Amino acid sequence: MAATRPVPQIIPPVSPSRRPRGRRISQQRLTSNRRLLTVETTVKLGVNLVLSAFALSALIQMLPQHRSASEKLQDIRAEVKITEERVIKEREEFTRYFDPKQTKSIMQEQGNRIDPNQKPIIFLEERSSATAESTDESKTTYAGLD
Repeated sequence: MAATRPVPQIIPPVSPSRRPRGRRISQQRLTSNRRLLTVETTVKLGVNLVLSAFALSALIQMLPQHRSASEKLQDIRAEVKITEERVIKEREEFTRYFDPKQTKSIMQEQGNRIDPNQKPIIFLEERSSATAESTDESKTTYAGLD
């Protein structure tokens, strides 16, 4: 039965005059902080809008230059394609002229000489049956039958 009792803690009384004063100071700080935040946000938005306007005007000025550069690039690409085709043709011709296997055929093409081992072939036109029939109109045939 010898229980210990908790020791009561003594809380100093707060005077009523200090509380309203603290609230007034904190309310004044809150309103001034809100005003400062509003001003800061407004300034930031204004600066960002000005920078955006400058960036937009710079892009508008660069657009015609970009178009002319892209047109020049297309012209250059077309010229490169034509040149590549010509280079391929010239390369094929070069390899043909400097191929030792084709030397005889190139000499025959460029000169009037013919290889002595080569025999000339002469093609003759044959008279077709249609021309023979037209000359001999006295005969009549039905469906190619006599």
